Amino acid sequence: MRSLPSGACAWAAWFLMTDRDAAPPCPHVLPRPHTPPPQEENICLHWAAFSGCVDIAEILLAARCDLHAVNIHGDSPLHIAAREDRYACVVLFLSRDSDVNLKNKEGETPLQCASLHSQVWSALQMSKALRDSAPDRPVPVEKTVSRDIARGYERVPIPCVNAVDSEPSPSNYKYVSQNCVTSPMNIDRNITHLQYCVCVDDCSSSTCMCGQLSMRCWYGQDGRLLPEFNMAEPPLLFECNHACACWRTCRNRVVQNGLRARLQLYRTQDMGWGVRTLQDIPVGTFVCEYVGELISDSEADVREEDSYLFDLDNKDGELYCIDARFYGNVSRFINHHCEPNLVPVRVFTSHQDLRFPRIAFFSTRPIEAGEQLGFDYGQRFWDIKGKLFSCRCGSPKCRHSSSALAQRQASAQEAPEDGLPDTSSCSTDPR
Repeated sequence: MRSLPSGACAWAAWFLMTDRDAAPPCPHVLPRPHTPPPQEENICLHWAAFSGCVDIAEILLAARCDLHAVNIHGDSPLHIAAREDRYACVVLFLSRDSDVNLKNKEGETPLQCASLHSQVWSALQMSKALRDSAPDRPVPVEKTVSRDIARGYERVPIPCVNAVDSEPSPSNYKYVSQNCVTSPMNIDRNITHLQYCVCVDDCSSSTCMCGQLSMRCWYGQDGRLLPEFNMAEPPLLFECNHACACWRTCRNRVVQNGLRARLQLYRTQDMGWGVRTLQDIPVGTFVCEYVGELISDSEADVREEDSYLFDLDNKDGELYCIDARFYGNVSRFINHHCEPNLVPVRVFTSHQDLRFPRIAFFSTRPIEAGEQLGFDYGQRFWDIKGKLFSCRCGSPKCRHSSSALAQRQASAQEAPEDGLPDTSSCSTDPR
């Protein structure tokens, strides 16, 4: 889009929505994806690439919009995304096998349209190198197997794609966006039991009662954790609640606002399903919540499948867990990583019953678009599961790979021999 093409009012309205990153319109009111507008012959996908609206691009591709369509300049959507530095769209188009070697009428490939050494340029350069090194090998085509695994229950859609095998979108669980119960839990939701603030500002001052419960308000103006937040041993976070005098838009409300990051469920080469981000995520950002069925520790002990259990670690009384085996959200697919980019933080929003915190994942470092998400499952998990399988996170510091496990076993076998006490001066019969 060297210049903005003109078109009918319906096109202009839809393009305006795209340019403002608005929520996608209903599919039945979308313009026909293959019908070119006048003059420059851009289709909707060109405009989604131009504005960087990856959500609408996903919808258009699901509607079989032509990824290789070109306008009068010979520009494909990938050319447009590269020229406008729309990294998320470039990653999406490359994952759908967009032609990185296609030239426009000026003889430019998408790589030549990108700013030199930019993130977009690096992605295109890597894709081109991979394809050029194995020209005869068929490139796996990534298929969208679900437009939204959350079925509209999250603030943003979570697509599911597969470029590895023929496995369909997982259906052996029920997607829920909030923790649920299948037996009475007696969570204390009495509003008179809530501690609350009487702030008239944005709850950023040291006098905010909810902030004091957390030691301080740990959210900055951008809604991210402050740099001094202890990622190694996170404190409990108490967000403002419905008993507070502050506005619903105060600074101390983040997790309760729900999932906002654009995530994607995808089939990995050797770890089953995984979750990656479709956008850059700064450090300290709330990414998603571990959601599932609230159960007692005694109930967890009798359940055969224990791979989806998350202990709530209440040290002062009864123990409870979140089990995402039968009921869960996108976080049930997040794999273990020995150098995690996510950390779980216990957060209280609508109640302050210490037995039942919400488990919120925050980014421990900047995460690039296209990167897989991961958190540390903990030593207790690997003490049990390490006998059945090994970690494949690929980290240089992996603690649970097959080689690391073999090394520990060898060390354990040597330890008794090295650690035997000297009994040469003892009687052979202690009686």
